[in-house]
Amino acid sequence: MEAKAEMVLHILERRGIEVPEAVRDRVNACTDLNHLEVWAQRAMHAGDASELFDGE
Repeated sequence: MEAKAEMVLHILERRGIEVPEAVRDRVNACTDLNHLEVWAQRAMHAGDASELFDGE
């Protein structure tokens, strides 16, 4: 799961999106692979890191 969380954060960072500490903490604390997969998909299109959690 750690690798998936790192991937989510890496996608955002590579796209030049600032990742606030609160977002980083929430992603790193997540133990649900389904959530991490959804967040990875959202990270590819998000304009802001907080959009990972839209609708939750």
